[in-house]
Amino acid sequence: MNSTFVRVDVVICSLFVGIALLTSLNRYILMSIGKGRIIGLILLVLLMTLSPVMAQGYSLIENDVEMRFNYPSEIKMGTCITVSFWMKAKNNLTDLSVRLTLTYHADSYTQVIYDKIIVSETSVTEGWTTSKSINVCIPREVAPDPHLQADLETSYKVNGSSKVLEHDWYMSIVRSETYEELEEELEEARSKINNLKDEIDDLKAELDEKEEALESLQEEHNNLLSCYQQLQSKYEQLEKSYQELTNQYKELDQRYEDLRDKHQQTLLDLERLRAKYDLLSRDYGKLDENYRNLLKDYENTLADLKTYRSMYQELKTRYGDLESRYHDALAEGASLRQKVADLESRYGDLSRTYQSLLGENILAKNVIFAQAAAVAAGVGIYLLVSRRFLGRAGGRSKGANSNSNEGNSKRVQKILSGRRVTIPRDVAERLGLKEGDKVEICFGDGHMIVKPIEKEASNEDKIIGEAKPEN
Repeated sequence: MNSTFVRVDVVICSLFVGIALLTSLNRYILMSIGKGRIIGLILLVLLMTLSPVMAQGYSLIENDVEMRFNYPSEIKMGTCITVSFWMKAKNNLTDLSVRLTLTYHADSYTQVIYDKIIVSETSVTEGWTTSKSINVCIPREVAPDPHLQADLETSYKVNGSSKVLEHDWYMSIVRSETYEELEEELEEARSKINNLKDEIDDLKAELDEKEEALESLQEEHNNLLSCYQQLQSKYEQLEKSYQELTNQYKELDQRYEDLRDKHQQTLLDLERLRAKYDLLSRDYGKLDENYRNLLKDYENTLADLKTYRSMYQELKTRYGDLESRYHDALAEGASLRQKVADLESRYGDLSRTYQSLLGENILAKNVIFAQAAAVAAGVGIYLLVSRRFLGRAGGRSKGANSNSNEGNSKRVQKILSGRRVTIPRDVAERLGLKEGDKVEICFGDGHMIVKPIEKEASNEDKIIGEAKPEN
C-alpha cells in the first residue's frame, strides 16, 4: 500500500514559521488587514502544508494464489464505500476459503463492520479467477483519529497439504472532511486571497491619501512607541518562554527515544522468556513421561502389596495353628521328660542291682538283663514320640529343606522398585522361611545365590541329641 504520512513536527515548524513571517510584516499591514484575516491566512498555510493519505489498493502474490483489493484512500464518516476484490489461482486448489474482516479503529475502541467468507470453493483449477464487490458502511459517530484495518485469512489445500495465509494492513483513513472537500475550501480561500489583494490595492490608494494625516499622528506614534517597547519586552519574555518550551520538547523527544530503546530491550527479554518457556515445556514432557512410568510401577507395587497382604493373612493363620501345636508339644515334652527322668532313675537302680547280683546265678542275670532291655526299649519309644511331636511344631523347615533337595527348579522374578525381589510362596514353604528370617546372599562368576541361615537348635533338640549317644 502506497501512503504518505504527515509528521507532527513538520506541521508545528510550519506554524511557527507562518507566525514569524506575519509578525515580521510592517505595522501598516497589521492595521489594514485585521486580526480575522490574519487567522484566515494562518489556516490557509496549515492547509497547504498538510498532505492527504493516498492509497491505490492492496496486492498479494503468493506461489499458489494472487489477490488484489481496490478501495478509496480516505472515507467520510457516515458514508458507504465499495471494495473490489479479484483473485486468481496459480495451481489446482481444493477446499479454498477466503475470509475478509474489516475493523473500524477509533482511538480507544474497535468495531468489526464486516466479517464474511467472500470465497468458498471445493476445488479450482489453475488459471481460475473470481471477483467480488463488497459494500461497507462507516459509523456516523465522530471519533478521534479513526481508520479502517483489513484482515484477510485464506486457507486451501495443494496436493493434499493444507496452507493458511493471514494478512492484515492499514486500509483507509476516516475523516469528517475528505481531501476533496479540503481542496474546495482551499480554492475558496485562494479566491478570498485574490479579493484581499484587490482590497489591498484599494487600501494602498487610501494609504497615499492618509500619509498626509500620518504626520499629524506622529506625536501619537511616539506615545504608541512607548507602548510598543513595553509590548516588545513582553514579546521577548514570550520568546524566552517559547525557547523554554522548545527545550522541554527536546527533552521529551529524548525521553521518547529512551523509552523506545527500553521497548526494544523489553522485546528482546520477551523472546528470551519465550525460549525458556519452550525449554520448560520440553522438560515438562519428560517429567510427565517419568511420572507415568512411576505410576505404572506404583500400580504394580500396589498389586504386589495386595498379594502380600493375602499371603500375610494366610501365614498369620498358619502361625497361630503352629503356635498352638507348639505349646501342646511343649506340654507333652515336659511330661515325657519327667517319664524319662523316672526311667533313668529306675535304670540306675537296676544297674546297681545288676552289679550286686553279677556274681549270682545265670537265671538272675538274665532277669536283670531283660529288665534293662525293657528300660532301654521305653527310652527308645520316648525318643520316637518326642521326635514326632517336635516335628509337628518346628520340624517342617527341615522337611522343606529335604524336599527342596529332591529337585532344583528355576523361577523368573521381576525386580521391583527399591531393587526388591519376591520369594515365591512354595519355595519359602519348602525352605521353611517366614517373615523376619535371615538369608545369606552369595555372588560370583555372574551368579547370585540366596541361602537360608541355619537356626540354632532348640533346647528339646539339644536334649534329644545328647540322649542319642547314650542310647
